[in-house]
Formats: sequence, C-alpha cells, structure tokens
Amino acid sequence: MSDSTNVLAPGRTQGERVVKESLCQKVLDHAGKGRVVVTQFASNLHRLASVKAAADAAGRQICFIGTSLNTYLEAAYRDGRAPISPSELLKPEQLKHTDPNNVLIVTTGSQAEPRAQLSLASRSASQNLKISPQDLILYSAKVIPGNETKVAQMLNSLAMQGARVVAGRSDNLHVSGHAYQDELEEVLRYVKPQHFLPVHGEYSFLVEHARLARERAGVLFTEVIKNGQMLGVHERRNRNTISTGSMAAATIKQQQAAEQEQEAADAGSGIAVIGEVDLLRLFNDGGKGTGTAAEVAMEERETLAFEGIVVVAVDVIRPKQLGPSASWSASGTAGTGMGLTCRARLTTRGMWTDQGKLLDVLHRAVQSAVSKLPADASLGQVERAVMDACMKAARWFNNRKPEVIVVAYEHDPRAGAMVDAATRRREQAARQSAGVAAAAAGPTRPTGSAAAQAVAAVRNQHQQLQQPQQPRPPAREQQPQQQQQAAPAVQQQDQLQRPVRRIAAGTVQPGSSSRASTSSPPLRPPVRRTRRSIGAQPPPLQVLPDDARIPTMHDNPRANPPADAADTDLSYG
Repeated sequence: MSDSTNVLAPGRTQGERVVKESLCQKVLDHAGKGRVVVTQFASNLHRLASVKAAADAAGRQICFIGTSLNTYLEAAYRDGRAPISPSELLKPEQLKHTDPNNVLIVTTGSQAEPRAQLSLASRSASQNLKISPQDLILYSAKVIPGNETKVAQMLNSLAMQGARVVAGRSDNLHVSGHAYQDELEEVLRYVKPQHFLPVHGEYSFLVEHARLARERAGVLFTEVIKNGQMLGVHERRNRNTISTGSMAAATIKQQQAAEQEQEAADAGSGIAVIGEVDLLRLFNDGGKGTGTAAEVAMEERETLAFEGIVVVAVDVIRPKQLGPSASWSASGTAGTGMGLTCRARLTTRGMWTDQGKLLDVLHRAVQSAVSKLPADASLGQVERAVMDACMKAARWFNNRKPEVIVVAYEHDPRAGAMVDAATRRREQAARQSAGVAAAAAGPTRPTGSAAAQAVAAVRNQHQQLQQPQQPRPPAREQQPQQQQQAAPAVQQQDQLQRPVRRIAAGTVQPGSSSRASTSSPPLRPPVRRTRRSIGAQPPPLQVLPDDARIPTMHDNPRANPPADAADTDLSYG
C-alpha cells in the first residue's frame, strides 16, 4: 500500500531545508517592523524546528496560540523529540506586555477552520490574537483540496485588516510530506510487490496511482477499493525462482511454473473484493458528545440553518353554544353548525419576511385552517392542520420548507373538557356497535378485526351468564334418573354457571351444601372484565364436580407424617 496524495504531481519534492532557509530570510527581513505570525499544520514537528531556527536567528520569542499546537508539542516532548521546550514558550497573556519586534507567533487555522485562532482573528473574534497593520503573516502550509474558498476568504480578511500576507508557492514556505510521481515509482521498483493497493486520496488519485504502478513500475496485480470494501489477497508463486538441477530439468520446471502461473492468472489475479461493510459515520458535537447523524439531529440542524423555523401558539376558541345543552350530530360536530376560531401568535427565525409580509400570510393561513375544522376537533387535529397550512404558505411565499412548531391550547378549559367527554362517548359507542355486529355474525364467523373478536367473545359470555336459571332440588339423590343422564353439553353449561351464582348469592360457606338454594337472593350482574391482549379468547372456566374429593394435608403422608413415626417431638395437627 502506498500514499496517493501527490500522485498527480510530476517530479520529486523539495526538502525541509528549503523551507528553513526561506523562513529565516523572511523573518530577518521583517526585523524592527512588527510581529511575525506563522500558521502551519500543528502536527508538523519538522516545520516547528524550522520556525525555531528562524526565531533564534532573529532573536524573537515564540508564542503558541492554539490548543492543538500545545497538545502535539507536549506529546513530542514526552517522547523526547520536541524541537522546542514548552518552558521556553511565551504565554499568550504576556503578548501585550512584550515588544512586537521580539515576538514570533505560531498559530492554528491554516485550513480556515471556523474555531481555529487565525480564522477567528480574521473575523476579529479571537481573544488572544488581534491583527495589526504591522504584522507579517507567513502561510507555511498547503491548501487541502476542498478548502480553497474558505482559505482565500480568510487571507482576504487578514489583508483587509492591514497585515501583509505571504502565501505564494514561489516563496518556498511549504514543502509537501507526500511523495511525488518519481518518488512513488522509485518505491515500487525497490519493493517489487506481488499485489498493490493505492490508499489515501481521492478516488481519481487512487486510479492514477494504480495505473502508474502497472505501466511504470511493472506491478501486475493492482486493485482500487472504496471505503468499506474488504479485499482478499493470497500469495502468488515467485517467477524468479531458479532450479539448481540440470539445464533440462530446470527448463522443464520453468515451463511447469509458467503453466501454473497462467492457470492462476486465468483463475484470478489473487486479489479481489470479497465483501463490503456499512461504515458508521460519527459526528463530534463541539467536544461535548459524539453520535450518529440521527443522535445529534443533523437533519434538523440543516433544516433550521437553510430553511428557517416557524413557531405558532394557537388559542383555540370553541363556539359559545358548545355545552351541556348543545346537540351533537352523528359526525361529532355541534348542532349549531359553527366551527372553530382562534387567536394565533407566531414568529419566524432564519427566514426572509419581506418587512413583515410573511407574518401576515402565515396569520391568514392559520385562521383559514382552523376555521375549516369542526367544533369538536381535538388539539392534535388543530396542530396538524396549522402545521400543514404554515408549510404551504412558506413554500408559496419564499420557496422554503421551514421547521414548524405548533402549540395549541384551549381558550376555555370547560369547552375542551366537554369535547373530550363527547369524543370518548363516540369511541365507546363505536366499539359497542362493532361488538353487536360481531355477535350477530356468530361466534365462529371471523370478524373484521382482532378487537371486534374480543368484544364478541365478551358479549357471548355475558349473555350466557344473564340467562334465567331453573331451580334445582337440594340433593342429587332426589333427582330422577333421566335428569342425571342429561346431555354432556347441558352438564358442562351447568358447571360453568354454578360457581358464578354461588359467588353472586354469597351462599358458598365452609361445610355447606354444594347446591344453591332456591331461596337465594337475586343474582347480581357479572362484572365485565377486559383483557390486555386484544383478540385473545378467554380461557374456559374449569370447575370440579360436586363429588370430587380434594386431599388435605392430613391425607398426605409425605407432607405430614404421623407424629409417632417421627424422630422429633413436634406434633402435626
């Protein structure tokens, strides 16, 4: 694998010595004229060594302004490779007390990062770096592709403040640390790889690097992959292996090796894409948190930044006839035929309002949307209608799709309570109608939904429990023999209904007869129970027969052994 950043640049790169000499010359020429400000990549320790040499030659003290510069310098100092000792640096707070002719400032922001110090200074927003007309700014870096516009704007702002900016390629203030074409070719000829994979660069750079390896370095097998793709590589036979036997045997072995190489080439190059992984892009939210685009709400932030935001507060006013005496139609609207009115308060941010004309358009859209709603419309319906109306009005006015936030509330809470109660009654009536329709269709006929099935099952059980019961004799022995031989279905229904009547009448007592008396109080209506799982059938009620014998603790020898057989003096009662 090899770096492809400068694969389009012909020739070879220059050494750091050229930059060192140029920096020393520029700093010496500015002696007695003011401060010198140098911007560079914070991780370039070799450039810091060149800046140190220029500062020593001109007798200036070095001051770092930028957190990343101090971070890299401390790491290099712990590793023993720091070109400058952190104790020799001038603190930013001491700049205003130091002669500008004796100061050399190294700062961050060579790529015009919004929060970097040089970028902030170009907007007069930095607390530690204030640009003056006597400053000399040396741009000792390369503009990364894609940052050209931002860097040019930053340098223009610095020049407008009166500072002299030196950033030309002919000034030799920067040399690349990435190899050029001749150096890339030289590395490939030295290594002689079986397979080659270009990395680090735009996709067009990778393709050009692969072509250079094939045409100029003689590499047979190359591959270009995208981010997330997995590459499979296996070792190939070395063509340069020479046999130590006779010439004839060597010739035969060379022919066999050539045939094997041809077969391998026909089968595959030995390097191929074997899969792909979905990469997860993470965002850093100002150093306070890291997450995905959904977690840090990137889509909403882009909408707020480019489309704007509309915030609406709607005071919903119900008609005065809406009350206990108001009649309601089948659709849920008041019998008076009056709709809703409202008083709306709204504001916008990040949008062109054309001197308030947008606000008037939004007000009319909100009033029109609310007036079309029925008198018993819920607050949720009001908010959705107002949101749609505001989005359409903004799209018509300035071709924007802003983020709309609507908060609706009742002008009279009593009217809102009446609407909620009426809504609940309609929903309950709708459920009962669905249950009646399901019961009429029959218990075995499939209903329209799981909820209707559950309602039908409950109604069937309720109707069975409310059927009038026939009086029974007090004892089973006095019944005729033909009644004891009743149908199994009748006995099962009798067993299902018997416990309910006992519990309702309150006649089940310890030691009493298992048959209900004919003089029992009237049965209470059963309590309707609801099940959490809609659509599930209620389990059948299982009742033991009257003559069933339930073992007690005294009849279980394992749980309650006789006291005389135990080895302890405990007694079991």
